[in-house]
Amino acid sequence: MSEMPPFPANDPQRGTMQSPPPNFSSGPFFQPPVQTSPPQKSRGEASVVNRTALWVLLSTLAGMAMPICLCVCLCLASFVGLSTWAGQLDTTQETGPAVGVIDLTGPIIAGDSLFSASTGYMQEQLKWMEESNDVKAIVIRANSPGGGVDPSDTIWHEVAKLRAKKPIVVSVQGMCASGCLYISSAATEIWATRSSLVGSIGVISTFFNAQELLDDLGIDVQTIATGENKDFGSMFRPLTPEEEAYWRSQSEILLTNFIQAVASRPGSTLTEDEVRQLATGRVWVASEAKDRGLVDQIGYEEDAIQRAADLAGMSSYRVQEYPFAFDFFNIFGSGFSAAEGLSEGYFDMPTTQEILDSLQQAPLQYRYFGPFDGGQNRPLDR
Repeated sequence: MSEMPPFPANDPQRGTMQSPPPNFSSGPFFQPPVQTSPPQKSRGEASVVNRTALWVLLSTLAGMAMPICLCVCLCLASFVGLSTWAGQLDTTQETGPAVGVIDLTGPIIAGDSLFSASTGYMQEQLKWMEESNDVKAIVIRANSPGGGVDPSDTIWHEVAKLRAKKPIVVSVQGMCASGCLYISSAATEIWATRSSLVGSIGVISTFFNAQELLDDLGIDVQTIATGENKDFGSMFRPLTPEEEAYWRSQSEILLTNFIQAVASRPGSTLTEDEVRQLATGRVWVASEAKDRGLVDQIGYEEDAIQRAADLAGMSSYRVQEYPFAFDFFNIFGSGFSAAEGLSEGYFDMPTTQEILDSLQQAPLQYRYFGPFDGGQNRPLDR
């Protein structure tokens, strides 16, 4: 056996087998794969990644901190509000002869809604003014297109009862239409600003008929009723001629009630026949309404207040607003009337069902459906 030649002293592959050089003539040559290192990101790309990660982190922190901040702010606002309210409850209330002012604002509806002229809310205002020994006369600040027949008649009855004890002057500021005029007819006098609209004597009912729409959609509605009039007013079919005639007769009865209320208003010179001639549903500007006997005088709220004081025989007086008017904007305001009203039990916070009910339309209405500025009237600055 022949000996292996020794490795050179400076051979880096010492102790390893050297591969023979490639033979290009013996066939195709395949280059072994070359291992490359992963590409390095540029400085700009790394900056974008870092900024994205930073924004994600900040967004997460902000999302976690926002509810906490809101809770803290709400607690602080509640603490400040309740502290001021508690301090005001300890102050001495102003006393002395007064003219009370209440609101008849928005659509007239049944129930106890605080967002409109509901029967419950109006009764509470009238009751408070009746029980106040300081209040000698009352001004009703009116701005309403009317509303339900029965709610209007109920409030009219309450105003008429109170008028027997204290003089009541209605101050129209914007609109006094239909049911609002019905209620105002129970007052001692009606005053209106010169740009107000007054009138709309009449009754209205609205029935929806979706039969053609359902037919187009291929929807067949089956109704099972125990009497021929049980589905009266159904939106799935039109009214029959007999049903329409019957409903008109009922509306005429309610119109007669309206006419009698307007004709019997204190100080009115109108007869029932004359009021019936005005029962076209039309509204008039205050001056024309006065010419037709629907308004006593043209004037502003201070004029109506002064007139109420004169009717009560007061030479000096103060103005007493209803102190528990509900308004989201005054819950944490200077007056705290809403919060105080809740604590005194003059009203409860409205439920979701009450809010939904207030949006529903009554089947019979003393209601004007023309243009109406339903903005909330505000007390005079004094």
